Amino acid sequence: MRFFLIIFFSFCLLLCCPNTNAQDDKLVQFSGVVVTSDSLQPLPFVNILIKNSRKGTISDYYGFFSFVAKKGDVIIFSTVGYKPVRFTIPDTITHQRYSLIQALASDTVLL
Repeated sequence: MRFFLIIFFSFCLLLCCPNTNAQDDKLVQFSGVVVTSDSLQPLPFVNILIKNSRKGTISDYYGFFSFVAKKGDVIIFSTVGYKPVRFTIPDTITHQRYSLIQALASDTVLL
């Protein structure tokens, strides 16, 4: 009898718990390389931020970056001497990973 009560309460808990897989489906491992648009050389230490949030990262010495984002997020790439670029992660992707090679065009900076 006690065994059946434990099984019954366990089953009730499973029915009451919300499904957390729906949120995990929106997350994407976003990674790639930032390069110059004219020579395709890697750009180190580029600021890569999710618009309207405090989340993001910087590219390493070889221009590589990787972080977790949501489908549909707007990503802003910016660094001194180059024009900022916005990229939207597609919300129609079917995989949990998305890779990008982002080229930045040089900008005239007057000091």
